[in-house]
Amino acid sequence: MWKGTNKRAFTVIDSLIGLTIICTFSLSYIQTTHQMNETITNAEKVMTIERQKYETEIVRE
Repeated sequence: MWKGTNKRAFTVIDSLIGLTIICTFSLSYIQTTHQMNETITNAEKVMTIERQKYETEIVRE
């Protein structure tokens, strides 16, 4: 009787640990991807502004 109960309990606990690990790494991946995309977007904005400044300098010369 105890063997069946222990196996079920172990399976449930093992499943919960697996789900916790999967969720943690999924959230970490999503957060990292979002942060990288935000950084790229900000860098593109800065690059566009600097390019416009550079092009206006060239036109003035």
